[in-house]
Amino acid sequence: MSNFKFFSIKKTPEILLLNLFLLPIYPDNFKPACIGIFAFFSLLFHIKVVGFSIKFNNLFFINCSLFLVLLLSLFYTHNLKEGFSNIFRLLPLIIFPISFLSLKSDTTIFSNKTFIKGKLLFYCATLILFVCIFINFFLRGFVTENFFLNYSYRIIFQLGKYSMHPIYASLIVSIALIFSINFYKFKKYRLLFLTGNIILVINLILLSRKSVLIFMSVFYILYLFLNTKFSKKLKFFSAVFFIVLFITVVKLIPDISNRFNDFSSLSDSSKATSTNLRVRLTQLSLLAIKKEPLLGYGIGDVKDKLITLENQHQFFKNNYYNTHNQFLGITLSCGLLGLFIFLYFLYKNIKINFKDNKDNLIIIFIFVSLMFIENLLDRQNGIIYFSFFINYFSFQKKSIE
Repeated sequence: MSNFKFFSIKKTPEILLLNLFLLPIYPDNFKPACIGIFAFFSLLFHIKVVGFSIKFNNLFFINCSLFLVLLLSLFYTHNLKEGFSNIFRLLPLIIFPISFLSLKSDTTIFSNKTFIKGKLLFYCATLILFVCIFINFFLRGFVTENFFLNYSYRIIFQLGKYSMHPIYASLIVSIALIFSINFYKFKKYRLLFLTGNIILVINLILLSRKSVLIFMSVFYILYLFLNTKFSKKLKFFSAVFFIVLFITVVKLIPDISNRFNDFSSLSDSSKATSTNLRVRLTQLSLLAIKKEPLLGYGIGDVKDKLITLENQHQFFKNNYYNTHNQFLGITLSCGLLGLFIFLYFLYKNIKINFKDNKDNLIIIFIFVSLMFIENLLDRQNGIIYFSFFINYFSFQKKSIE
């Protein structure tokens, strides 16, 4: 009986890890519970196998550093209610390093076999999610001639606990598409993955995020040329096809064309476009940073500071906007010191994943790129996917070295 219990404890972290790759199909209010259960059994596994002693490594301290510096900023923030709320939301940034450090003696959880299973589960979960979204919209009578124009709006407001900002929807689609490349070697299932990818690409287009389309195009071409498995001929024709497809989509789909026309409004800063909004927010953020450059305002006071500055400008119409730039957001929270720690954290994780696994590297680059135009760590989906993938990628890579 005791052997059976030990076997169950040994297998449980792997099962719960693979469950995390299914997060796209879970509603937002269920995702934190999945992470908490995984963390609990990871610690339980460590206690049963190793005991209460734990050997820390540099990667653990580096990957916990961002959370710790944001936590320390509570000591000089004034709005503690907002500060503790933000810290609670950021808990995955420390939960995943602790969990993966606890599991470092598990030879299966970081194996390539388990990772491949996880990639397949994430791909299938993402595909199921967006197929179900389409079915839901179809049954509710939303699939009309204006479907292309209203898709992004409905993704945000009309899916209940599955509602999400289009950037985060685009993010998980992009990750699923990158993971799918691993399965094209299976000729028997190649047509299935091709069909699935067409569905996901259509969703990426419907979501109409110009920044994601640009980043995915650039990183897809970069992936082709970095990957030695592809012939030069295949690289060339794939790149040409992708560029032609990108130009065609931008030209023929009105919602996307309008978003790219935003760039022309830069000459008229009074126009209320998403591009001008980000320019204005960058200017205000830099102005605020100049007043508290070293340690920032503390994680609880950033929102209040931005509201004060934004209310002084008619452009924002008394609406609150965050910095729409993760690097500026962190600098406002904990100063240039915090920004340096964050950049070092990203540098070390990129360096760990740089040599062998191009899939991991491209996914990390997508996260980092989106951080220039979005506060990914201000939303639950951004925090969970970023902290899960960057920690698993790096701990997995370190375990097999």
